[in-house]
Amino acid sequence: MARYTTLPDPFVKELERIPGFVEFTTGYTLCAECERCERSVVYLTPHEQAVARAEGIRLYGQGSATRMNRQGCRCPFYGGASRGCEHYLSRPLICHLFPIDIVEHEDDGAHWWVLFGACEEVARGKLRGRIEDARRIATAIDRRMPDDLRRAFMADAGGAVFEPVFYEHQVHYLLPLTAPSSRHPE
Repeated sequence: MARYTTLPDPFVKELERIPGFVEFTTGYTLCAECERCERSVVYLTPHEQAVARAEGIRLYGQGSATRMNRQGCRCPFYGGASRGCEHYLSRPLICHLFPIDIVEHEDDGAHWWVLFGACEEVARGKLRGRIEDARRIATAIDRRMPDDLRRAFMADAGGAVFEPVFYEHQVHYLLPLTAPSSRHPE
């Protein structure tokens, strides 16, 4: 059993039940030559932050901007091109979703589900031309995502460190994020 099996947000189990999700987000072959996502900032959900602290993982930032690494630095779970993610099954929720993510659209401040064209699998690999599949999966995720996670992702997007490498490539806007209910959790 991997050391960090309790790290991923429990929502990962729900993601794995979405038809086509696992096939869409695994089995990449171009990661070793790209490594863009490994150098991106790895934000953690509130659940993941608590577990990471209990595991003694060094964290950066605070609140919704809490992450496992600094901008431009590799994730501490990444073992280089030859080994890849050394905790792949127990990686954070944001990594399970990649190259699908939530960003705040600069034009109107709305939050959107996106597919990052910076991922070589989207640009020329197994995900090339599969924008409609990404839209279907993002729609299924959006329907299932609990409000506490929705709020956390919106806060992440609002406080995220700008990573130009992702915006040098096409960003495919899939659908607007459904706003969390106005009712506050008890």
